[in-house]
Amino acid sequence: MARAKISRLTVLSVLKAGHWFGGVPQAALEELADLSVIENFGVGEAIFVRGDLGGYLYGIISGKVRVTVQSLDGRELSLNTMSAGDIGGEIAALDGGDRTATWSAVESTTVFKISREHLHQVMRNWPELAQHMIEVLCQRVRETSRQVEEAAFLSLPERLARLLLNMTEDNLEAGDAKIRITQAELATFLNSTRQVVNGYLQNWQKQDLIDTGRGFVIVKDQQRLINAANTAH
Repeated sequence: MARAKISRLTVLSVLKAGHWFGGVPQAALEELADLSVIENFGVGEAIFVRGDLGGYLYGIISGKVRVTVQSLDGRELSLNTMSAGDIGGEIAALDGGDRTATWSAVESTTVFKISREHLHQVMRNWPELAQHMIEVLCQRVRETSRQVEEAAFLSLPERLARLLLNMTEDNLEAGDAKIRITQAELATFLNSTRQVVNGYLQNWQKQDLIDTGRGFVIVKDQQRLINAANTAH
């Protein structure tokens, strides 16, 4: 019983902290927490795979998740990395369609999941929740449009710099300026190669714009990094 209570309180804290459910009435969040199920995944395990039927909304309690898509010829593209406090899988959970991407555990990861049926049940009970989720989905669409524009109009160094700045901003909100990501992961995000990404990172490190190490990057001067990326070839 104590273990179940701890799990419920943990789920509730993630729901309250995330932008998906921020401002939603406490009673609605408690209903969602009561209906959630906890699952654990080891390194490399798939939480769900693109094309699977989307029956659940997921939240990350601990660990790190990589979001990817794969082409017919086997090429893989990273769309995002998610960590403790993040919530996703909402598209398929809302419309009942197939998963649009694959979630894989980068490290030992604990998630909670809320079934589509239970999510819709709580949304019917609490219209405020449905309204809030519509607003967040609109924000996601705007972000996707921005990413498409960047891919079409910006050079690779500009996209790399913006990716680092966006990750830094997300981390600073959690009180940590260090971006925990490998150069290979950065390359996959940008549909490039590790060697090309490494070249830009090494150059920026020499200019004292960033600091890099095994599995991390720290942006030291945001404005100068943007300027350097705009003039890089």
